[in-house]
Amino acid sequence: MQSNWSTHVLPHSDFTTLADNIWQVTGSLKHGHMPRNMVVHKMPSTGGLWIHSCIALNEQRMATLESFGEPEVLVVPNGMHRLDAKVYKDRYPNLKVVCPKAAVQKVEEKLKVDGTSEDVLPPLGVKVLNPDGVKPFELVYELPTNNGAALVFTDLLFNLDHLPGFDGLLMRLIGSTGFFGMTKIGRMLLLRDAAKFSSWLSALASRADLSLLMVAHGKEISVDVANHLRNAASRLY
Repeated sequence: MQSNWSTHVLPHSDFTTLADNIWQVTGSLKHGHMPRNMVVHKMPSTGGLWIHSCIALNEQRMATLESFGEPEVLVVPNGMHRLDAKVYKDRYPNLKVVCPKAAVQKVEEKLKVDGTSEDVLPPLGVKVLNPDGVKPFELVYELPTNNGAALVFTDLLFNLDHLPGFDGLLMRLIGSTGFFGMTKIGRMLLLRDAAKFSSWLSALASRADLSLLMVAHGKEISVDVANHLRNAASRLY
C-alpha cells in the first residue's frame, strides 16, 4: 500500500446495505458540502467486488470492504471521478481498472486503464447501458440482485437535497439540488438531444424489474424507481 493513502481519506459514512450483494458508502470532498457515493457489488459470476467511483476509506472500513470479497474491478465512471482511483490501484495491484471508451484518454491522465467498461463488464454479468441523447461521457450500469435489477448512474442524474453553506446556496441557485433528475449544468455540458434522452429514460421506466437506482451524488431510490425515472424524463422539457 502506498504511503499517501491516508492523505486521500476524507470524512465518510459506514457501509449501507442496499441489496443482497450491493453496498454504498457516502463520502465528502475537500471543499464544499456535496456528497459522493461509492457503490460496491459482489459479482455472482466470480465472487469478486465491482467498485464504482471509489472512495478512500479509513482502515476499519477498508477491512469491511475486504470482508465482502476481493476487490476485482474498479470502474472509473467518467473523466471527472478519478480522485482516489490511483491509490486504489496502488493498494490492490491486481485490481482491473475500467472506464467507458469515451473516458479512457482523460482517466489515463491519472492511471493506466486495463480495459473498457463496454468490453470487460458484460462477460462478468454487469450490463452496460448507453444512454441515448447525451454526449459520450459516461455509461449506466445494471447490476443483478435477488429482487430485480439495480441501476447505477453517475453525473447524468442527481438526487440531492438542498445543501448547507454558501456552496449549497449556489448549487440551489444553479438548479443542482432539491429534485431527482438532470441538473442545469448537466443539460449544458452533457445533453445532446433532450427528446431522445427523455425517451430513453421513459423506456427504462417501462421495465417492471427495477428495484434500486443509485447515483454518484445524492440519495439512492429504492421505492417506485420507475415513477422517479418518468419524472426525471418529464423535467427535461
